Amino acid sequence: MSEAKEKITDAELEIMKVLWSAKQPLTLAQIKAALCGRNKDTTKTLLRRLCQKEAVAQEKREVWYYYPLVGQEELSCYRVKKLIDKLYEGSAKAMAAALVRHEQLQREDLEELQEMFSGLWEEEK
Repeated sequence: MSEAKEKITDAELEIMKVLWSAKQPLTLAQIKAALCGRNKDTTKTLLRRLCQKEAVAQEKREVWYYYPLVGQEELSCYRVKKLIDKLYEGSAKAMAAALVRHEQLQREDLEELQEMFSGLWEEEK
């Protein structure tokens, strides 16, 4: 597992989300515009850090263009696994139970998840 995934900060994650949603390389100006009000120097610093972490790459054209090297699904799965390991001793079942106990999952959500799991189990057969 890449060290970059573990070290991406919340501020850097905002930039990653902009890059993921664009589905094409973006310039610093485009990224800054998408972040609505973030300082240009701050954005540039965060992009430099993401490049150093090998989560983002840059390509020189008429100006620098940036694109993600780490996928959204890849990062999400990694972070969820780390959360489960850290807070629930590796038990996804314990996390799901906590979500139900604290009313983060409603009956409709559980029914939808049950259908999804049934579909996954059928695919394995």
